[in-house]
Amino acid sequence: MGALKDFARRYGMIMTSYMVVACGVWMVGMIIMPQLLMVDYSLQHLDRSEESRIDQQIEQQYIELQRAQSSLRGLNRDLEAAAEADRPAIETQISEREREIEQIEGLITELENTFVEAEPVYSFANYEYLFTNSLHRAIFLKTIWASALVTFIALLMCYPIAFYLAKVAPGERAALLMLALIIPYWINEILRTFAWLMILSYNGIFNQAFTGLGVIEEPIDFLNQNIGVVIGMTYTYILFMVFPIYNTIDTLDKNQLEAARDLGSPWWRIHWRIVIPHAKPGIAVGCIMTFMLAAGSYAVPQILGGTSSLWFTQIIYNWFFEGGDWNVGSAYAFLLLAICVIFILTMMRVFKVGLDDISR
Repeated sequence: MGALKDFARRYGMIMTSYMVVACGVWMVGMIIMPQLLMVDYSLQHLDRSEESRIDQQIEQQYIELQRAQSSLRGLNRDLEAAAEADRPAIETQISEREREIEQIEGLITELENTFVEAEPVYSFANYEYLFTNSLHRAIFLKTIWASALVTFIALLMCYPIAFYLAKVAPGERAALLMLALIIPYWINEILRTFAWLMILSYNGIFNQAFTGLGVIEEPIDFLNQNIGVVIGMTYTYILFMVFPIYNTIDTLDKNQLEAARDLGSPWWRIHWRIVIPHAKPGIAVGCIMTFMLAAGSYAVPQILGGTSSLWFTQIIYNWFFEGGDWNVGSAYAFLLLAICVIFILTMMRVFKVGLDDISR
Protein backbone atom coordinates (compact mmCIF):
# COMPACT_ATOMS: atom_id res chain seq x y z
CA MET A 1 0.00 0.00 0.00
CA GLY A 2 2.89 2.34 0.80
CA ALA A 3 4.43 1.67 -2.60
CA LEU A 4 1.12 2.56 -4.25
CA LYS A 5 0.99 5.86 -2.38
CA ASP A 6 4.55 6.66 -3.42
CA PHE A 7 3.66 5.86 -7.02
CA ALA A 8 0.60 8.14 -6.80
CA ARG A 9 2.66 11.02 -5.37
CA ARG A 10 5.25 10.65 -8.11
CA TYR A 11 3.04 10.10 -11.16
CA GLY A 12 -0.39 11.39 -10.08
CA MET A 13 -3.74 9.71 -9.49
CA ILE A 14 -4.65 9.40 -13.19
CA MET A 15 -1.54 7.38 -14.06
CA THR A 16 -1.85 5.36 -10.84
CA SER A 17 -5.51 4.53 -11.56
CA TYR A 18 -4.63 3.53 -15.12
CA MET A 19 -1.82 1.23 -13.93
CA VAL A 20 -4.04 -0.38 -11.29
CA VAL A 21 -6.88 -0.99 -13.78
CA ALA A 22 -4.49 -2.25 -16.48
CA CYS A 23 -2.79 -4.65 -14.07
CA GLY A 24 -6.18 -5.83 -12.79
CA VAL A 25 -7.48 -6.49 -16.30
CA TRP A 26 -4.27 -8.30 -17.19
CA MET A 27 -4.37 -10.44 -14.04
CA VAL A 28 -8.03 -11.36 -14.40
CA GLY A 29 -8.24 -11.65 -18.19
CA MET A 30 -4.88 -13.27 -18.94
CA ILE A 31 -4.14 -15.34 -15.84
CA ILE A 32 -7.08 -16.00 -13.52
CA MET A 33 -9.94 -16.51 -16.00
CA PRO A 34 -8.05 -18.83 -18.40
CA GLN A 35 -6.93 -20.99 -15.49
CA LEU A 36 -10.45 -21.16 -14.04
CA LEU A 37 -11.85 -22.08 -17.47
CA MET A 38 -9.21 -24.79 -17.83
CA VAL A 39 -10.11 -26.22 -14.43
CA ASP A 40 -13.81 -26.14 -15.36
CA TYR A 41 -13.13 -27.92 -18.65
CA SER A 42 -10.93 -30.50 -16.93
CA LEU A 43 -13.70 -31.43 -14.48
CA GLN A 44 -16.31 -31.91 -17.22
CA HIS A 45 -16.34 -35.53 -18.30
CA LEU A 46 -18.37 -36.08 -21.46
CA ASP A 47 -20.78 -39.01 -21.13
CA ARG A 48 -20.47 -40.76 -24.48
CA SER A 49 -22.51 -43.85 -23.53
CA GLU A 50 -25.35 -42.85 -25.90
CA GLU A 51 -22.88 -42.38 -28.76
CA SER A 52 -21.42 -45.80 -28.03
CA ARG A 53 -24.89 -47.35 -27.99
CA ILE A 54 -25.71 -45.86 -31.41
CA ASP A 55 -22.34 -47.00 -32.79
CA GLN A 56 -23.06 -50.52 -31.59
CA GLN A 57 -26.49 -50.42 -33.27
CA ILE A 58 -24.93 -49.23 -36.54
CA GLU A 59 -22.35 -52.00 -36.36
CA GLN A 60 -25.08 -54.58 -35.70
CA GLN A 61 -27.14 -53.32 -38.65
CA TYR A 62 -24.12 -53.58 -40.96
CA ILE A 63 -23.74 -57.20 -39.86
CA GLU A 64 -27.43 -57.79 -40.65
CA LEU A 65 -26.98 -56.02 -44.01
CA GLN A 66 -24.08 -58.31 -44.96
CA ARG A 67 -26.11 -61.35 -43.95
CA ALA A 68 -29.11 -60.22 -46.03
CA GLN A 69 -26.93 -59.42 -49.07
CA SER A 70 -25.22 -62.79 -48.83
CA SER A 71 -28.63 -64.50 -48.63
CA LEU A 72 -29.81 -62.49 -51.66
CA ARG A 73 -26.81 -63.59 -53.70
CA GLY A 74 -27.52 -67.20 -52.77
CA LEU A 75 -31.19 -66.86 -53.81
CA ASN A 76 -30.17 -65.37 -57.17
CA ARG A 77 -27.91 -68.35 -57.79
CA ASP A 78 -30.75 -70.72 -56.81
CA LEU A 79 -33.09 -68.89 -59.17
CA GLU A 80 -30.80 -69.42 -62.13
CA ALA A 81 -30.52 -73.15 -61.41
CA ALA A 82 -34.16 -73.75 -60.34
CA ALA A 83 -36.85 -75.48 -62.36
CA GLU A 84 -39.72 -73.44 -63.80
CA ALA A 85 -42.12 -74.67 -61.09
CA ASP A 86 -39.85 -73.57 -58.25
CA ARG A 87 -39.04 -70.09 -59.61
CA PRO A 88 -42.12 -68.19 -58.22
CA ALA A 89 -41.33 -69.19 -54.63
CA ILE A 90 -37.67 -68.16 -54.99
CA GLU A 91 -38.66 -64.85 -56.60
CA THR A 92 -40.93 -64.16 -53.64
CA GLN A 93 -38.04 -64.79 -51.27
CA ILE A 94 -35.82 -62.50 -53.36
CA SER A 95 -38.39 -59.68 -53.14
CA GLU A 96 -38.64 -60.11 -49.36
CA ARG A 97 -34.86 -60.07 -49.05
CA GLU A 98 -34.59 -56.88 -51.19
CA ARG A 99 -37.19 -55.16 -49.00
CA GLU A 100 -35.26 -56.25 -45.92
CA ILE A 101 -32.03 -54.83 -47.35
CA GLU A 102 -33.78 -51.57 -48.18
CA GLN A 103 -35.14 -51.32 -44.62
CA ILE A 104 -31.71 -52.04 -43.09
CA GLU A 105 -30.03 -49.42 -45.30
CA GLY A 106 -32.68 -46.88 -44.33
CA LEU A 107 -32.17 -47.65 -40.62
CA ILE A 108 -28.37 -47.32 -41.00
CA THR A 109 -28.81 -43.94 -42.68
CA GLU A 110 -31.15 -42.80 -39.92
CA LEU A 111 -28.75 -43.92 -37.19
CA GLU A 112 -25.75 -42.30 -38.90
CA ASN A 113 -27.64 -39.01 -39.19
CA THR A 114 -28.63 -39.11 -35.52
CA PHE A 115 -26.84 -36.33 -33.63
CA VAL A 116 -26.20 -37.11 -30.01
CA GLU A 117 -24.60 -34.42 -27.88
CA ALA A 118 -22.51 -35.85 -25.09
CA GLU A 119 -23.70 -34.62 -21.73
CA PRO A 120 -20.96 -33.15 -19.49
CA VAL A 121 -20.78 -34.66 -16.03
CA TYR A 122 -18.56 -33.12 -13.35
CA SER A 123 -16.10 -35.69 -12.07
CA PHE A 124 -12.39 -36.49 -11.82
CA ALA A 125 -12.60 -39.03 -14.66
CA ASN A 126 -10.38 -36.94 -16.96
CA TYR A 127 -7.64 -36.90 -14.32
CA GLU A 128 -8.08 -40.59 -13.59
CA TYR A 129 -7.57 -41.35 -17.27
CA LEU A 130 -3.93 -40.23 -17.05
CA PHE A 131 -3.16 -42.58 -14.19
CA THR A 132 -5.01 -45.52 -15.76
CA ASN A 133 -3.31 -45.07 -19.14
CA SER A 134 0.12 -46.64 -18.68
CA LEU A 135 1.62 -45.00 -21.79
CA HIS A 136 0.51 -41.46 -20.88
CA ARG A 137 1.55 -41.98 -17.26
CA ALA A 138 5.03 -43.08 -18.34
CA ILE A 139 5.39 -40.07 -20.67
CA PHE A 140 4.23 -37.72 -17.89
CA LEU A 141 6.78 -39.09 -15.42
CA LYS A 142 9.51 -39.05 -18.07
CA THR A 143 8.77 -35.41 -18.87
CA ILE A 144 9.05 -34.38 -15.22
CA TRP A 145 12.24 -36.39 -14.71
CA ALA A 146 13.87 -35.13 -17.93
CA SER A 147 12.91 -31.51 -17.15
CA ALA A 148 14.54 -31.84 -13.73
CA LEU A 149 17.62 -33.35 -15.40
CA VAL A 150 17.80 -30.45 -17.88
CA THR A 151 17.55 -28.03 -14.95
CA PHE A 152 20.32 -29.80 -13.04
CA ILE A 153 22.67 -29.93 -16.05
CA ALA A 154 22.00 -26.28 -16.86
CA LEU A 155 22.79 -25.33 -13.23
CA LEU A 156 26.09 -27.23 -13.28
CA MET A 157 27.06 -25.53 -16.54
CA CYS A 158 25.82 -22.03 -15.79
CA TYR A 159 27.02 -21.48 -12.23
CA PRO A 160 30.76 -21.35 -13.12
CA ILE A 161 29.96 -19.28 -16.23
CA ALA A 162 27.96 -16.78 -14.18
CA PHE A 163 30.64 -16.57 -11.49
CA TYR A 164 33.39 -16.06 -14.05
CA LEU A 165 31.45 -13.30 -15.81
CA ALA A 166 30.55 -11.53 -12.57
CA LYS A 167 33.76 -11.78 -10.54
CA VAL A 168 36.71 -13.07 -12.58
CA ALA A 169 36.58 -11.80 -16.16
CA PRO A 170 37.75 -8.21 -16.69
CA GLY A 171 35.19 -5.75 -18.03
CA GLU A 172 36.03 -5.98 -21.74
CA ARG A 173 36.34 -9.77 -21.72
CA ALA A 174 33.12 -10.12 -19.72
CA ALA A 175 31.30 -7.97 -22.28
CA LEU A 176 32.61 -10.10 -25.16
CA LEU A 177 31.64 -13.33 -23.42
CA MET A 178 28.20 -11.93 -22.63
CA LEU A 179 27.77 -10.98 -26.27
CA ALA A 180 28.88 -14.48 -27.33
CA LEU A 181 26.16 -15.93 -25.10
CA ILE A 182 23.45 -13.62 -26.39
CA ILE A 183 24.11 -13.55 -30.15
CA PRO A 184 22.99 -17.18 -30.83
CA TYR A 185 19.67 -16.34 -29.17
CA TRP A 186 18.97 -13.66 -31.74
CA ILE A 187 18.12 -16.60 -34.00
CA ASN A 188 14.66 -18.12 -33.79
CA GLU A 189 14.30 -21.09 -31.41
CA ILE A 190 13.04 -23.32 -34.22
CA LEU A 191 16.13 -22.60 -36.34
CA ARG A 192 18.45 -23.27 -33.40
CA THR A 193 16.68 -26.55 -32.76
CA PHE A 194 17.03 -27.54 -36.42
CA ALA A 195 20.75 -26.79 -36.13
CA TRP A 196 20.95 -29.34 -33.32
CA LEU A 197 18.94 -31.71 -35.50
CA MET A 198 21.75 -31.61 -38.06
CA ILE A 199 24.44 -31.87 -35.37
CA LEU A 200 22.85 -34.88 -33.65
CA SER A 201 21.62 -36.69 -36.76
CA TYR A 202 22.86 -40.16 -37.65
CA ASN A 203 25.45 -38.67 -40.04
CA GLY A 204 25.88 -35.45 -38.05
CA ILE A 205 28.96 -33.77 -36.64
CA PHE A 206 28.94 -35.66 -33.33
CA ASN A 207 28.73 -39.11 -34.88
CA GLN A 208 31.32 -38.29 -37.53
CA ALA A 209 33.72 -36.97 -34.89
CA PHE A 210 33.23 -39.89 -32.51
CA THR A 211 33.54 -42.53 -35.21
CA GLY A 212 36.54 -40.73 -36.72
CA LEU A 213 38.34 -40.68 -33.35
CA GLY A 214 37.47 -44.33 -32.76
CA VAL A 215 35.42 -43.59 -29.66
CA ILE A 216 32.44 -45.50 -31.09
CA GLU A 217 32.22 -48.09 -33.85
CA GLU A 218 28.69 -47.31 -35.02
CA PRO A 219 26.87 -43.94 -35.07
CA ILE A 220 24.56 -43.27 -32.12
CA ASP A 221 20.90 -42.60 -32.77
CA PHE A 222 20.50 -39.46 -30.65
CA LEU A 223 17.22 -38.38 -32.22
CA ASN A 224 15.10 -41.38 -31.25
CA GLN A 225 16.23 -41.25 -27.64
CA ASN A 226 15.72 -38.79 -24.83
CA ILE A 227 19.36 -37.71 -24.92
CA GLY A 228 18.78 -35.57 -28.01
CA VAL A 229 15.89 -33.74 -26.34
CA VAL A 230 17.91 -33.18 -23.14
CA ILE A 231 20.86 -31.72 -25.08
CA GLY A 232 18.63 -29.50 -27.18
CA MET A 233 16.68 -28.19 -24.18
CA THR A 234 19.80 -27.55 -22.12
CA TYR A 235 21.16 -25.38 -24.90
CA THR A 236 17.83 -23.71 -25.67
CA TYR A 237 17.13 -22.55 -22.11
CA ILE A 238 20.67 -22.03 -20.80
CA LEU A 239 20.38 -18.23 -20.74
CA PHE A 240 17.42 -18.46 -18.39
CA MET A 241 19.79 -20.07 -15.89
CA VAL A 242 22.86 -17.90 -16.52
CA PHE A 243 21.41 -14.43 -16.14
CA PRO A 244 19.54 -14.81 -12.82
CA ILE A 245 22.64 -16.34 -11.21
CA TYR A 246 24.89 -13.70 -12.79
CA ASN A 247 22.68 -10.87 -11.54
CA THR A 248 22.82 -12.06 -7.93
CA ILE A 249 26.55 -12.90 -7.91
CA ASP A 250 27.30 -9.52 -9.47
CA THR A 251 25.88 -7.83 -6.34
CA LEU A 252 28.26 -9.76 -4.06
CA ASP A 253 30.96 -7.59 -2.49
CA LYS A 254 34.30 -8.76 -3.90
CA ASN A 255 35.98 -7.85 -0.62
CA GLN A 256 34.25 -10.82 1.03
CA LEU A 257 35.92 -13.19 -1.42
CA GLU A 258 39.33 -11.58 -0.96
CA ALA A 259 38.96 -11.70 2.82
CA ALA A 260 38.10 -15.40 2.68
CA ARG A 261 41.17 -16.07 0.51
CA ASP A 262 43.39 -14.08 2.88
CA LEU A 263 42.14 -16.22 5.76
CA GLY A 264 43.20 -19.36 3.87
CA SER A 265 39.79 -20.65 2.89
CA PRO A 266 39.87 -23.09 -0.08
CA TRP A 267 37.94 -22.20 -3.22
CA TRP A 268 35.19 -24.78 -2.65
CA ARG A 269 34.52 -23.42 0.86
CA ILE A 270 34.35 -19.86 -0.48
CA HIS A 271 31.64 -20.91 -2.92
CA TRP A 272 29.81 -23.08 -0.39
CA ARG A 273 29.83 -20.56 2.47
CA ILE A 274 29.78 -17.19 0.65
CA VAL A 275 28.89 -17.26 -3.06
CA ILE A 276 26.11 -19.86 -3.13
CA PRO A 277 24.22 -18.51 -0.08
CA HIS A 278 24.34 -15.05 -1.65
CA ALA A 279 23.26 -16.39 -5.06
CA LYS A 280 20.37 -18.53 -3.75
CA PRO A 281 17.62 -16.25 -5.11
CA GLY A 282 19.22 -16.27 -8.57
CA ILE A 283 19.72 -20.04 -8.48
CA ALA A 284 16.09 -20.54 -7.43
CA VAL A 285 14.82 -18.27 -10.22
CA GLY A 286 17.06 -19.97 -12.80
CA CYS A 287 15.92 -23.45 -11.76
CA ILE A 288 12.26 -22.41 -11.77
CA MET A 289 12.43 -20.79 -15.21
CA THR A 290 14.46 -23.60 -16.78
CA PHE A 291 12.24 -26.35 -15.38
CA MET A 292 8.99 -24.66 -16.40
CA LEU A 293 10.24 -23.92 -19.92
CA ALA A 294 11.55 -27.47 -20.35
CA ALA A 295 8.39 -29.10 -18.99
CA GLY A 296 6.20 -26.92 -21.23
CA SER A 297 8.33 -27.13 -24.36
CA TYR A 298 6.76 -28.45 -27.54
CA ALA A 299 9.03 -27.49 -30.45
CA VAL A 300 12.27 -29.05 -29.12
CA PRO A 301 10.90 -32.55 -28.38
CA GLN A 302 8.82 -32.44 -31.57
CA ILE A 303 11.96 -31.82 -33.67
CA LEU A 304 14.64 -33.70 -31.72
CA GLY A 305 12.61 -36.41 -30.03
CA GLY A 306 11.55 -38.52 -32.96
CA THR A 307 8.64 -40.92 -32.82
CA SER A 308 9.88 -42.93 -29.84
CA SER A 309 10.58 -40.03 -27.47
CA LEU A 310 7.24 -38.33 -26.88
CA TRP A 311 6.92 -35.37 -24.48
CA PHE A 312 3.87 -34.70 -22.32
CA THR A 313 3.16 -31.43 -24.14
CA GLN A 314 2.82 -33.41 -27.36
CA ILE A 315 0.15 -35.57 -25.71
CA ILE A 316 -1.69 -32.41 -24.60
CA TYR A 317 -1.45 -30.99 -28.12
CA ASN A 318 -2.88 -34.20 -29.55
CA TRP A 319 -5.86 -34.09 -27.17
CA PHE A 320 -6.66 -30.50 -28.12
CA PHE A 321 -6.05 -30.49 -31.87
CA GLU A 322 -6.19 -34.11 -33.05
CA GLY A 323 -8.22 -36.04 -30.51
CA GLY A 324 -10.76 -33.22 -30.20
CA ASP A 325 -11.21 -33.81 -26.47
CA TRP A 326 -10.51 -30.49 -24.79
CA ASN A 327 -11.69 -31.81 -21.44
CA VAL A 328 -8.99 -34.47 -21.16
CA GLY A 329 -6.46 -32.03 -22.65
CA SER A 330 -7.36 -29.46 -19.99
CA ALA A 331 -6.93 -32.05 -17.25
CA TYR A 332 -3.50 -32.99 -18.58
CA ALA A 333 -2.49 -29.33 -18.90
CA PHE A 334 -3.65 -28.53 -15.37
CA LEU A 335 -1.69 -31.47 -13.96
CA LEU A 336 1.43 -30.17 -15.68
CA LEU A 337 0.75 -26.71 -14.24
CA ALA A 338 0.29 -28.21 -10.78
CA ILE A 339 3.66 -29.98 -11.04
CA CYS A 340 5.32 -26.68 -12.04
CA VAL A 341 3.74 -24.91 -9.05
CA ILE A 342 4.93 -27.70 -6.74
CA PHE A 343 8.43 -27.35 -8.22
CA ILE A 344 8.37 -23.57 -7.57
CA LEU A 345 7.37 -24.09 -3.93
CA THR A 346 10.00 -26.82 -3.56
CA MET A 347 12.78 -24.55 -4.91
CA MET A 348 11.68 -21.76 -2.58
CA ARG A 349 11.78 -24.20 0.34
CA VAL A 350 15.13 -25.76 -0.63
CA PHE A 351 16.90 -22.42 -1.13
CA LYS A 352 14.95 -20.78 1.72
CA VAL A 353 13.90 -17.78 -0.34
CA GLY A 354 10.61 -15.90 -0.46
CA LEU A 355 8.75 -14.10 -3.22
CA ASP A 356 10.50 -10.85 -2.28
CA ASP A 357 13.92 -12.46 -2.79
CA ILE A 358 12.88 -13.96 -6.13
CA SER A 359 11.33 -10.72 -7.39
CA ARG A 360 14.63 -8.90 -6.84
